[in-house]
Amino acid sequence: MRIYFTTIVVIAIFGAGVVTANNTTKSLAQSTEKVSASTEMIEGLTVTRTEGSIIVPKDIEDLIAKSDIIAIGKPTQSITESTPLIQRDLEGYVTQAISQTKFKVQRVLKGASYSDTLLIGQQAAIVADRITGKSFLQVFEDYQPLVKNAKYILFLKKGLNGSPLYFPVEVYYGKFNVDGTDQAENKIENSDFKLIQKDVIERFKKIIDETSAS
Repeated sequence: MRIYFTTIVVIAIFGAGVVTANNTTKSLAQSTEKVSASTEMIEGLTVTRTEGSIIVPKDIEDLIAKSDIIAIGKPTQSITESTPLIQRDLEGYVTQAISQTKFKVQRVLKGASYSDTLLIGQQAAIVADRITGKSFLQVFEDYQPLVKNAKYILFLKKGLNGSPLYFPVEVYYGKFNVDGTDQAENKIENSDFKLIQKDVIERFKKIIDETSAS
């Protein structure tokens, strides 16, 4: 079943709306977005996926150029342990659903991290239904939440307006599992993502192997 409603994007202090944080091709405020609910479950929660637009990186060089920080490491929180940052309009409809997740840095490949822990903004968050109050997981497009203690290479863009959060470039094009423990990432069937994923693993294989014991 699909439910249709008009979304209003609010630029929060975290600068973390789908549009503001990830440079999507059009403002969600200018279009009627689709929300799809299915039997998909993540960590015991029913998943509802929202649809929008994403700018696909041209290639790995474009992905690197768009990144403020490139880091290898592991999230120390699951999506259910992460901090949800939810915004609603005056009628109670969700206009922003992201989570703040702690990420333990093992190696920085681009940029500078002044701490061994980064705060990652994920385009997924636990949301309470505006009528029933029942919790579900709202996720943008094909994004798959970070798996706790799985190893990733992240291509990150700093959030806007002084936000402490870093967001994977173009939602899921900046997030790659490198130890095979995130099986959900295989559900992303987009051919452009698969091609860039292959290039990333090949380009950074030596460094990934060097950090494999960590």
